[in-house]
Amino acid sequence: MPSSKKLIVRVFALLLAFSAVVLTVRAETQSLETLLAYLKSPNASTRRDAAHKLGERRVRNQLAVEALAVTARKDEDHDVRAEAIQSLGLIKDFSALPEMLDALTDSNSDVRRTAIKALVALYTEHDIDFITNRRAGWNLFNPFLDTDDHEIVEPYVTVDPTVVTAIGESARGDRDRDVRVSAVRALGVLRGVPAIPQLADALNADQDLRIEVLRAFIKIGDWSAGPHLIPFFRDSDRKVRTQAMFAAGILKYRPAVEPLLSVYGIGHEKKGTFKTVGDKVKGRLTYLPPRDEAALWALSLIGDERAEQTFVENMTNNDADRRQYAIEGLARIADPRYLDQISRLVLTEKNNDVKLAEYWALYKMGSTPNIQYVVRKLETDQENQAHAYLMESTSPADLYPYVQSSSREVRRKVIEILGRIGDRETIKELEPVVRTSSATTADVATVAIKRIEWRMSGRPRARDSVLQRERPRRATNP
Repeated sequence: MPSSKKLIVRVFALLLAFSAVVLTVRAETQSLETLLAYLKSPNASTRRDAAHKLGERRVRNQLAVEALAVTARKDEDHDVRAEAIQSLGLIKDFSALPEMLDALTDSNSDVRRTAIKALVALYTEHDIDFITNRRAGWNLFNPFLDTDDHEIVEPYVTVDPTVVTAIGESARGDRDRDVRVSAVRALGVLRGVPAIPQLADALNADQDLRIEVLRAFIKIGDWSAGPHLIPFFRDSDRKVRTQAMFAAGILKYRPAVEPLLSVYGIGHEKKGTFKTVGDKVKGRLTYLPPRDEAALWALSLIGDERAEQTFVENMTNNDADRRQYAIEGLARIADPRYLDQISRLVLTEKNNDVKLAEYWALYKMGSTPNIQYVVRKLETDQENQAHAYLMESTSPADLYPYVQSSSREVRRKVIEILGRIGDRETIKELEPVVRTSSATTADVATVAIKRIEWRMSGRPRARDSVLQRERPRRATNP
């Protein structure tokens, strides 16, 4: 008998699943007129479903946009309003921008959060769910590494200042914490330079937002955020002070050098008392380091001559992380006086991350052949560390020999890096790769050329040569 009941339950479940598939197929074939009519249904769930399906189509139909705009502004159900706003973001029709901006002041917090995400969706095609996710815990943001929240619009993307300012007001003053967090994250994605003063207000006024704001400053990447970081170098919350110092380092904010040296001069804290919260990444530990080590880390990222003696003192430190930061700082100063000393150190260094930093320092100090030891690591577990170093190559031309590497992985990653740092000469170097390489390598080279052209021109244009170039019919290289 029990087995008969199980059979009945399974059959019933199959029937339900079949019904759901039939309904989905029918929904996909619903006409625009039907969905527009459903937006006027007395049933809120029907209106919500219609708004959702109009967004899924991602078709810039004026009737659909106008209907969704009216729904976003006037529907009495907040879930329906939120769905309409989200769909407007997916459709990417800027004629509905007034309704999307108005939604930032909606009475319902979920609608306001959705409006922030929808406004960001106007400028990006990638998954941006992290903007409205509720995260637990804290993780040090590493800008060289793709993480769950790595998305940032390309430098040539122009974001309407009205959008940035409106989201900035949400970051500074929305009454709901989750909305404020979403707004701060959105400004990071949009490189919202005009909102830096609003973010600074949030940083000072709202302790719960400080880590999020500091991350946003890193993504925005503008020096004008620098003065707002320094007061937090000595914050009582070690998460905040570590992130503030790291942000100053990433922004290479040179006025922070003296304050960082002052923090470093306070002296050691016991490293063992700090809790590790992540794995080793790119020669860094995503953990909360002692205060003076965090300052050393930030100083190494800036690479200013005023910290030179501090770096020299740490070159042979017993702690591998401190040795690495010292070597990286000297690499960025790039004074060839240290070539001989580091050449000796690299022969005896046992830590792989420090050794890689030493090879990079030798390269930065003028010994160009040593770049080969960094490039080789692109296909190892030190890939992220090597990638970060190569992004700071003295000249793109130093990487040209490795475009023809025997390793497919190295070729691909070097070409991707050249797309980020290259110039007009780099385009000439990559054009033969597009014509003669395998499909995969040629596609990577095409994207790299596109990035360079668009970065130089300020924005993508249909007449750009890279968009008109035809792919070869047959690749000569496997």
